[in-house]
Amino acid sequence: MLRMTCPDFAEALQARICADLEAEKIAHTPLKYRLADGQRSDKVLELRTAALEEALAKAESLGEQRAQEAETAAKKIAELEARIATLQQTIVKAEALAEQQRQEGQAAAKRVDHLVVELVAMTGEFVGMSKRVAEQTAAMDKLRAELDYYRSRS
Repeated sequence: MLRMTCPDFAEALQARICADLEAEKIAHTPLKYRLADGQRSDKVLELRTAALEEALAKAESLGEQRAQEAETAAKKIAELEARIATLQQTIVKAEALAEQQRQEGQAAAKRVDHLVVELVAMTGEFVGMSKRVAEQTAAMDKLRAELDYYRSRS
């Protein structure tokens, strides 16, 4: 079904008005073109018919043009709707990927936090072991010094 838009309606109405004005001009032709019994001559009727046919041809041509423009617009709308659907799917995929990466980032941050806790614990153990080794080394040095002292005295 062809929908007539305001510009189409205005152009069709304008063509109709022009045809009516032309027909009115023909209707007001001098009396010499009228027959004696008051009827119009064939020439007047032919001119009026020609004017109406011309207006009809213009209106039909305009209707064809508008129908083609409407069909082209409908195709473009369909193409744009398809493109919008594709872009919406792409957005959904991108959002899902972003969410997945966010979750992976959170998991990685938790792993890093856990590793830092382990590193701090191991560092504490290492410091404790270093202190014990230092204490043991100091004790051994003291014992060696005492042993050397007793050896030197005997």
